[in-house]
This record gives sequence, structure tokens and C-alpha cells, in this order.
Amino acid sequence: MPPIVLTDTPTADELAAIRRPLDQFNLDACGIADQRPLALLVRDPVTHDIVGGLNGRTSRGMLFIDVFFLPASMRGNGLGSTLLRMAEEEGVRRGCRTGILYTNNFQAPGFYTKQGWREFGNFPCDPPGSSRIFFTKELA
Repeated sequence: MPPIVLTDTPTADELAAIRRPLDQFNLDACGIADQRPLALLVRDPVTHDIVGGLNGRTSRGMLFIDVFFLPASMRGNGLGSTLLRMAEEEGVRRGCRTGILYTNNFQAPGFYTKQGWREFGNFPCDPPGSSRIFFTKELA
């Protein structure tokens, strides 16, 4: 058996060493290599520091939203809805038909439901009483 290293600090090169052959396998299997990052960055109007936003990726007809955060002072005024809509629209421009994301029950499941996203999975996690909720949305 080859040596196995467990780490919580993989380098970019180490991660790429796993990603590259998987990407090649997927390309060989389906003929599509279209994975692209997607980010919407919200900057502080004074300091221009990034204070929130959304990041994810698109691939083979799907929009994946990985991280979405706005500071409390920027919530409730439509900014979150605008960011999510912009990500969805960019996904459609890139040929995506479906979106996938997850949130925690103590974060924003109601927000996603109001934006037309549909829950398709709910799994208990820590701390006790909390769960991860998976959402999907048909985009096109």
C-alpha cells in the first residue's frame, strides 16, 4: 500500500495533483472541461476592503454556490438578493440549468426559499439540533 498523508494544510500544488487527473478523467468520460470559478465581491465603500460576497463555480450545466456572506449591516436591503440573482444570471450565461447550494438551519434557509430555491436534503450536524440544508433551483 502506498504511504498516505493526512493533513489540514494541503498546498495548492498538492490539491492540484488530485484535481488535474480527476479533471482529465471527467473530460475523457464526457468530453466537457468547462469548470470555471465564479465570485461576486462586495467592497467597503470607504476602505475598498472585501467585506462579503459570494463564491462558487460552474461546471457541466450546474452552478455551485460554495460560500455566501454579508455582514449584518449589509443585510435586509436587497443586496443579498441582488448577489444571488447575479450569480444565477451568470450561471445561465455559462450554460447552467441547475443551481446547488447548502446552508445551516441557523443561517439563511428562509432567504433561499424566498429566492425560489427548493430544499432537497436536510442532514443533522453539530452542534446538536442544527442541520445542513441543501437547496437546488432550476435556472433555465
